[in-house]
Amino acid sequence: MDEQQEREQRGLVIAATAKLQKTGDRWFVPSQTSTHGTYYEVRPDSAKPFCSCPDFTARQRTCKHLYAVEIVTKREYTDDGETQTYTETTVVKKTYKQEWTAYNRAQTNEKDRFLSLLAELCKGIEDPIQTFGRPRLPLADVVFANTYKIYSTVSGRRFTSDLKDAHTKGYLTRTPHYTSLSRYLENPGLTPFLKQLIETSSLPLQSIESSFAVDSSGFSTCRFAQWVKAKYSDKKMMERHEWIKVHLMCGVKTNIVTSIEVTDSNANDCPQFEGLVKTTGRNFTMAEVSADKAYLSSDNMQVVAGHTARPARTILRFGKECFIFTLSISNASWSAITSGQTSRRRSR
Repeated sequence: MDEQQEREQRGLVIAATAKLQKTGDRWFVPSQTSTHGTYYEVRPDSAKPFCSCPDFTARQRTCKHLYAVEIVTKREYTDDGETQTYTETTVVKKTYKQEWTAYNRAQTNEKDRFLSLLAELCKGIEDPIQTFGRPRLPLADVVFANTYKIYSTVSGRRFTSDLKDAHTKGYLTRTPHYTSLSRYLENPGLTPFLKQLIETSSLPLQSIESSFAVDSSGFSTCRFAQWVKAKYSDKKMMERHEWIKVHLMCGVKTNIVTSIEVTDSNANDCPQFEGLVKTTGRNFTMAEVSADKAYLSSDNMQVVAGHTARPARTILRFGKECFIFTLSISNASWSAITSGQTSRRRSR
Protein backbone atom coordinates (compact mmCIF):
# COMPACT_ATOMS: atom_id res chain seq x y z
CA MET A 1 0.00 0.00 0.00
CA ASP A 2 1.50 3.34 -1.05
CA GLU A 3 1.28 6.56 0.95
CA GLN A 4 -1.73 7.90 -0.95
CA GLN A 5 -3.72 4.71 -0.39
CA GLU A 6 -2.81 4.90 3.28
CA ARG A 7 -4.19 8.44 3.44
CA GLU A 8 -7.40 7.23 1.80
CA GLN A 9 -7.74 4.49 4.42
CA ARG A 10 -7.24 7.01 7.22
CA GLY A 11 -9.86 9.24 5.63
CA LEU A 12 -12.28 6.32 5.69
CA VAL A 13 -11.63 5.88 9.42
CA ILE A 14 -12.25 9.59 10.07
CA ALA A 15 -15.52 9.48 8.12
CA ALA A 16 -16.68 6.46 10.11
CA THR A 17 -15.69 7.58 13.61
CA ALA A 18 -15.54 11.40 13.68
CA LYS A 19 -18.20 14.07 13.44
CA LEU A 20 -17.59 16.41 10.51
CA GLN A 21 -19.16 19.86 10.56
CA LYS A 22 -20.29 21.76 7.47
CA THR A 23 -20.67 25.54 7.21
CA GLY A 24 -21.58 26.78 3.74
CA ASP A 25 -19.05 25.34 1.30
CA ARG A 26 -16.53 24.64 4.05
CA TRP A 27 -16.07 21.53 6.17
CA PHE A 28 -14.35 21.29 9.54
CA VAL A 29 -12.66 17.96 10.23
CA PRO A 30 -11.28 17.07 13.71
CA SER A 31 -7.59 16.28 14.04
CA GLN A 32 -6.73 12.68 14.89
CA THR A 33 -3.47 13.55 16.63
CA SER A 34 -4.31 16.70 18.60
CA THR A 35 -5.96 16.41 22.02
CA HIS A 36 -6.96 20.08 22.16
CA GLY A 37 -10.00 19.95 19.90
CA THR A 38 -8.19 21.11 16.76
CA TYR A 39 -10.25 21.25 13.55
CA TYR A 40 -8.91 21.62 10.01
CA GLU A 41 -10.76 23.70 7.44
CA VAL A 42 -11.49 21.72 4.27
CA ARG A 43 -12.90 23.02 0.96
CA PRO A 44 -13.56 20.06 -1.38
CA ASP A 45 -13.52 22.12 -4.59
CA SER A 46 -12.94 19.81 -7.56
CA ALA A 47 -10.90 22.50 -9.35
CA LYS A 48 -8.90 23.72 -6.39
CA PRO A 49 -9.31 21.62 -3.21
CA PHE A 50 -7.93 22.99 0.04
CA CYS A 51 -7.13 21.78 3.57
CA SER A 52 -5.42 23.70 6.34
CA CYS A 53 -3.55 20.66 7.67
CA PRO A 54 0.29 20.54 7.48
CA ASP A 55 0.22 17.52 5.13
CA PHE A 56 -1.78 19.34 2.43
CA THR A 57 0.23 22.54 2.92
CA ALA A 58 3.49 20.69 2.32
CA ARG A 59 2.40 18.37 -0.51
CA GLN A 60 -0.52 20.21 -2.14
CA ARG A 61 -2.16 16.84 -2.73
CA THR A 62 -5.29 15.18 -1.41
CA CYS A 63 -4.90 14.49 2.31
CA LYS A 64 -6.84 12.21 4.63
CA HIS A 65 -9.16 15.06 5.64
CA LEU A 66 -10.18 15.69 2.03
CA TYR A 67 -10.77 11.96 1.58
CA ALA A 68 -12.97 11.97 4.71
CA VAL A 69 -15.09 14.86 3.38
CA GLU A 70 -15.39 13.13 0.01
CA ILE A 71 -16.63 9.91 1.64
CA VAL A 72 -19.14 11.75 3.84
CA THR A 73 -20.42 13.73 0.85
CA LYS A 74 -21.00 10.56 -1.16
CA ARG A 75 -22.74 8.98 1.82
CA GLU A 76 -25.14 11.86 2.44
CA TYR A 77 -26.03 12.78 -1.13
CA THR A 78 -27.68 10.70 -3.85
CA ASP A 79 -26.53 10.48 -7.44
CA ASP A 80 -28.86 13.29 -8.53
CA GLY A 81 -27.45 15.67 -5.92
CA GLU A 82 -30.45 15.62 -3.59
CA THR A 83 -29.92 15.23 0.12
CA GLN A 84 -31.18 12.06 1.76
CA THR A 85 -33.02 12.58 5.01
CA TYR A 86 -32.20 10.27 7.92
CA THR A 87 -34.68 10.21 10.79
CA GLU A 88 -33.42 9.42 14.28
CA THR A 89 -35.92 8.63 16.99
CA THR A 90 -34.78 9.63 20.46
CA VAL A 91 -36.64 8.28 23.48
CA VAL A 92 -36.97 11.09 26.00
CA LYS A 93 -37.51 9.99 29.57
CA LYS A 94 -40.54 11.67 31.06
CA THR A 95 -39.73 13.74 34.11
CA TYR A 96 -42.02 15.19 36.74
CA LYS A 97 -41.68 18.49 38.50
CA GLN A 98 -41.20 18.25 42.25
CA GLU A 99 -44.12 19.68 44.23
CA TRP A 100 -41.93 21.30 46.83
CA THR A 101 -44.76 22.68 48.96
CA ALA A 102 -46.35 19.26 49.41
CA TYR A 103 -42.95 17.58 49.73
CA ASN A 104 -41.77 19.90 52.49
CA ARG A 105 -45.06 19.57 54.36
CA ALA A 106 -44.87 15.77 54.17
CA GLN A 107 -41.24 15.63 55.30
CA THR A 108 -41.65 18.02 58.22
CA ASN A 109 -44.70 16.15 59.53
CA GLU A 110 -43.64 12.60 58.66
CA LYS A 111 -42.63 11.46 62.15
CA ASP A 112 -45.81 12.71 63.82
CA ARG A 113 -47.97 11.05 61.17
CA PHE A 114 -45.94 7.86 61.40
CA LEU A 115 -46.48 7.59 65.15
CA SER A 116 -50.21 8.23 64.99
CA LEU A 117 -50.74 5.77 62.13
CA LEU A 118 -48.57 3.12 63.80
CA ALA A 119 -50.51 3.50 67.04
CA GLU A 120 -53.80 3.00 65.19
CA LEU A 121 -52.45 -0.14 63.51
CA CYS A 122 -51.24 -1.61 66.81
CA LYS A 123 -54.60 -1.12 68.51
CA GLY A 124 -55.92 -4.17 66.69
CA ILE A 125 -53.30 -6.49 68.22
CA GLU A 126 -54.77 -8.67 70.96
CA ASP A 127 -52.71 -10.31 73.70
CA PRO A 128 -52.81 -14.11 73.98
CA ILE A 129 -54.32 -15.52 77.15
CA GLN A 130 -51.72 -15.90 79.92
CA THR A 131 -52.49 -18.44 82.65
CA PHE A 132 -49.25 -18.40 84.63
CA GLY A 133 -45.88 -16.71 84.91
CA ARG A 134 -44.71 -13.17 85.18
CA PRO A 135 -47.00 -10.64 83.45
CA ARG A 136 -45.78 -9.96 79.92
CA LEU A 137 -45.59 -6.67 78.09
CA PRO A 138 -48.69 -5.87 76.01
CA LEU A 139 -48.05 -7.06 72.45
CA ALA A 140 -49.40 -3.78 71.08
CA ASP A 141 -46.69 -1.93 73.03
CA VAL A 142 -44.00 -4.39 71.93
CA VAL A 143 -44.88 -4.12 68.24
CA PHE A 144 -45.20 -0.34 68.40
CA ALA A 145 -41.91 0.13 70.25
CA ASN A 146 -39.89 -2.23 68.06
CA THR A 147 -41.29 -0.79 64.83
CA TYR A 148 -40.59 2.73 66.07
CA LYS A 149 -37.04 1.72 67.06
CA ILE A 150 -36.26 0.35 63.59
CA TYR A 151 -37.71 3.53 62.07
CA SER A 152 -35.48 5.70 64.29
CA THR A 153 -32.27 3.83 63.22
CA VAL A 154 -30.66 4.37 66.66
CA SER A 155 -29.55 1.86 69.28
CA GLY A 156 -31.83 0.56 72.01
CA ARG A 157 -30.18 2.65 74.72
CA ARG A 158 -30.42 5.87 72.72
CA PHE A 159 -33.98 5.03 71.82
CA THR A 160 -35.11 5.02 75.47
CA SER A 161 -35.80 8.76 75.47
CA ASP A 162 -38.05 8.33 72.41
CA LEU A 163 -39.96 5.58 74.23
CA LYS A 164 -40.53 7.89 77.19
CA ASP A 165 -41.79 10.60 74.86
CA ALA A 166 -44.16 8.12 73.14
CA HIS A 167 -45.48 7.05 76.55
CA THR A 168 -46.09 10.69 77.48
CA LYS A 169 -48.10 11.17 74.26
CA GLY A 170 -50.25 8.13 75.06
CA TYR A 171 -48.93 5.78 72.39
CA LEU A 172 -47.65 3.30 75.02
CA THR A 173 -49.27 2.05 78.22
CA ARG A 174 -45.82 1.90 79.83
CA THR A 175 -42.19 2.37 78.85
CA PRO A 176 -40.56 -1.01 78.10
CA HIS A 177 -36.87 -1.65 78.79
CA TYR A 178 -34.63 -1.77 75.73
CA THR A 179 -33.40 -5.30 76.56
CA SER A 180 -36.99 -6.53 76.63
CA LEU A 181 -37.56 -5.15 73.14
CA SER A 182 -34.44 -6.93 71.87
CA ARG A 183 -35.62 -10.25 73.31
CA TYR A 184 -39.03 -9.87 71.69
CA LEU A 185 -37.40 -9.22 68.32
CA GLU A 186 -35.75 -12.65 68.60
CA ASN A 187 -39.11 -14.31 69.23
CA PRO A 188 -40.54 -15.98 66.08
CA GLY A 189 -44.02 -15.59 67.55
CA LEU A 190 -43.87 -11.88 66.75
CA THR A 191 -43.67 -12.51 62.98
CA PRO A 192 -47.43 -13.03 62.36
CA PHE A 193 -48.23 -9.74 64.06
CA LEU A 194 -45.70 -7.86 61.94
CA LYS A 195 -47.17 -9.40 58.79
CA GLN A 196 -50.60 -8.37 60.01
CA LEU A 197 -49.45 -4.75 60.25
CA ILE A 198 -48.18 -4.86 56.67
CA GLU A 199 -51.43 -6.29 55.33
CA THR A 200 -53.58 -3.87 57.32
CA SER A 201 -51.56 -0.83 56.24
CA SER A 202 -52.25 -1.66 52.57
CA LEU A 203 -56.04 -1.81 52.91
CA PRO A 204 -56.72 1.93 52.29
CA LEU A 205 -55.44 1.43 48.72
CA GLN A 206 -57.85 -1.38 47.83
CA SER A 207 -59.73 0.79 45.35
CA ILE A 208 -56.53 2.01 43.65
CA GLU A 209 -54.34 -1.05 43.17
CA SER A 210 -55.27 -3.85 40.79
CA SER A 211 -51.90 -4.67 39.18
CA PHE A 212 -49.19 -6.26 41.29
CA ALA A 213 -45.54 -7.31 40.94
CA VAL A 214 -43.53 -9.95 42.79
CA ASP A 215 -39.80 -10.07 43.44
CA SER A 216 -37.20 -10.80 46.11
CA SER A 217 -34.20 -8.95 47.49
CA GLY A 218 -31.40 -9.59 49.96
CA PHE A 219 -30.85 -7.61 53.16
CA SER A 220 -27.50 -7.84 54.91
CA THR A 221 -27.34 -8.23 58.69
CA CYS A 222 -24.80 -7.03 61.23
CA ARG A 223 -23.46 -10.56 61.70
CA PHE A 224 -20.63 -12.23 59.81
CA ALA A 225 -20.46 -15.87 58.78
CA GLN A 226 -19.62 -18.31 61.58
CA TRP A 227 -15.92 -18.97 62.11
CA VAL A 228 -16.40 -22.76 62.15
CA LYS A 229 -18.02 -22.72 58.71
CA ALA A 230 -15.30 -20.47 57.36
CA LYS A 231 -12.52 -22.62 58.80
CA TYR A 232 -13.71 -25.89 57.32
CA SER A 233 -15.38 -24.71 54.11
CA ASP A 234 -14.51 -21.28 52.77
CA LYS A 235 -12.10 -18.93 54.54
CA LYS A 236 -13.44 -15.98 52.57
CA MET A 237 -16.77 -16.37 54.36
CA MET A 238 -15.27 -14.52 57.32
CA GLU A 239 -15.32 -11.36 55.21
CA ARG A 240 -18.98 -11.66 54.29
CA HIS A 241 -22.02 -10.43 56.15
CA GLU A 242 -24.83 -12.87 56.68
CA TRP A 243 -28.01 -11.82 54.93
CA ILE A 244 -31.66 -12.71 54.66
CA LYS A 245 -34.01 -12.76 51.72
CA VAL A 246 -37.29 -10.85 51.52
CA HIS A 247 -39.99 -11.94 49.08
CA LEU A 248 -42.77 -9.42 48.58
CA MET A 249 -45.70 -8.43 46.40
CA CYS A 250 -46.38 -4.75 45.87
CA GLY A 251 -48.79 -2.58 43.95
CA VAL A 252 -47.49 -1.19 40.68
CA LYS A 253 -49.06 2.27 41.07
CA THR A 254 -48.21 3.11 44.68
CA ASN A 255 -45.48 0.57 45.62
CA ILE A 256 -47.55 -0.43 48.66
CA VAL A 257 -46.47 -3.82 50.03
CA THR A 258 -49.46 -6.17 50.21
CA SER A 259 -47.77 -9.41 51.34
CA ILE A 260 -44.32 -10.46 52.45
CA GLU A 261 -42.25 -13.51 53.35
CA VAL A 262 -38.78 -13.55 54.95
CA THR A 263 -36.52 -16.56 54.36
CA ASP A 264 -32.87 -17.52 54.61
CA SER A 265 -30.47 -16.28 51.97
CA ASN A 266 -30.55 -19.40 49.78
CA ALA A 267 -34.31 -19.92 49.61
CA ASN A 268 -35.79 -20.24 46.11
CA ASP A 269 -38.24 -17.64 44.82
CA CYS A 270 -40.75 -19.93 43.11
CA PRO A 271 -42.23 -21.66 46.22
CA GLN A 272 -42.99 -18.29 47.86
CA PHE A 273 -45.20 -17.12 45.00
CA GLU A 274 -48.38 -18.93 46.03
CA GLY A 275 -48.46 -17.52 49.55
CA LEU A 276 -47.84 -13.97 48.34
CA VAL A 277 -50.65 -14.16 45.77
CA LYS A 278 -53.16 -15.73 48.17
CA THR A 279 -52.46 -13.16 50.88
CA THR A 280 -52.89 -10.28 48.44
CA GLY A 281 -55.97 -11.91 46.92
CA ARG A 282 -57.73 -11.86 50.29
CA ASN A 283 -57.69 -8.07 50.35
CA PHE A 284 -57.44 -6.90 46.72
CA THR A 285 -59.10 -7.52 43.38
CA MET A 286 -56.18 -8.66 41.25
CA ALA A 287 -56.34 -7.80 37.55
CA GLU A 288 -52.71 -8.53 36.66
CA VAL A 289 -49.65 -10.12 38.24
CA SER A 290 -46.11 -9.51 36.98
CA ALA A 291 -43.10 -11.67 37.80
CA ASP A 292 -39.86 -12.81 36.21
CA LYS A 293 -38.82 -16.30 35.11
CA ALA A 294 -37.83 -17.33 38.62
CA TYR A 295 -41.53 -17.74 39.42
CA LEU A 296 -42.51 -19.62 36.26
CA SER A 297 -44.31 -22.90 36.99
CA SER A 298 -47.59 -24.59 36.18
CA ASP A 299 -48.72 -24.42 39.83
CA ASN A 300 -48.07 -20.69 40.01
CA MET A 301 -50.09 -20.14 36.84
CA GLN A 302 -52.98 -22.03 38.39
CA VAL A 303 -52.74 -19.87 41.52
CA VAL A 304 -52.96 -16.63 39.54
CA ALA A 305 -55.78 -17.94 37.36
CA GLY A 306 -57.67 -18.91 40.52
CA HIS A 307 -57.67 -15.27 41.61
CA THR A 308 -59.14 -14.06 38.29
CA ALA A 309 -55.93 -12.18 37.53
CA ARG A 310 -54.33 -11.91 34.12
CA PRO A 311 -50.75 -13.11 34.48
CA ALA A 312 -49.63 -11.18 31.44
CA ARG A 313 -47.74 -11.73 28.16
CA THR A 314 -46.42 -15.02 26.86
CA ILE A 315 -48.77 -17.95 26.21
CA LEU A 316 -47.53 -21.29 27.48
CA ARG A 317 -49.27 -24.65 27.34
CA PHE A 318 -49.30 -27.24 30.09
CA GLY A 319 -51.39 -30.26 29.20
CA LYS A 320 -54.77 -29.28 27.82
CA GLU A 321 -54.90 -25.87 29.49
CA CYS A 322 -53.41 -22.65 28.24
CA PHE A 323 -52.30 -19.78 30.45
CA ILE A 324 -50.71 -16.39 29.98
CA PHE A 325 -47.74 -15.56 32.16
CA THR A 326 -45.27 -12.72 32.42
CA LEU A 327 -41.85 -13.91 31.34
CA SER A 328 -40.42 -10.42 31.59
CA ILE A 329 -41.69 -7.70 33.89
CA SER A 330 -42.96 -4.58 32.15
CA ASN A 331 -40.99 -1.37 32.64
CA ALA A 332 -43.62 0.09 34.96
CA SER A 333 -43.80 -3.04 37.11
CA TRP A 334 -40.04 -3.43 37.25
CA SER A 335 -39.55 0.22 38.14
CA ALA A 336 -42.19 -0.01 40.85
CA ILE A 337 -40.78 -3.02 42.61
CA THR A 338 -37.11 -2.04 42.34
CA SER A 339 -37.77 1.45 43.63
CA GLY A 340 -39.80 -0.05 46.45
CA GLN A 341 -37.00 -2.43 47.39
CA THR A 342 -34.44 0.36 47.24
CA SER A 343 -36.46 2.70 49.45
CA ARG A 344 -36.96 -0.07 52.00
CA ARG A 345 -33.21 -0.73 52.11
CA ARG A 346 -32.51 2.96 52.67
CA SER A 347 -35.09 3.13 55.47
CA ARG A 348 -33.41 0.36 57.46
